[in-house]
Amino acid sequence: MSKLGNEIQKIIAIDAESFSVKVEFDDGAIIEIPMGHIFAKPKGLAAEILRGGMFDKCFLESGALAWPNGLELCPDAMRMWADEQPDKGSRKKRA
Repeated sequence: MSKLGNEIQKIIAIDAESFSVKVEFDDGAIIEIPMGHIFAKPKGLAAEILRGGMFDKCFLESGALAWPNGLELCPDAMRMWADEQPDKGSRKKRA
């Protein structure tokens, strides 16, 4: 289980086709986080992102992943989603 209070420091890569984002956390972990569960049956702001083709327009705001329409994803939740993946996502520590 990861600690709470994570912040995303950098977006490494965005894959709009598979709805995943590779990010670097404040502890140096670089993790690819799948978000298909949010965008498979989107509602509200997630649906707006798909309709507007904005998935690859994400950016960082105060350590959270955000989109221009106001959707923000908590970095702690994103870290937990990655930890729940069978392959634990793509992980490495920055040297």
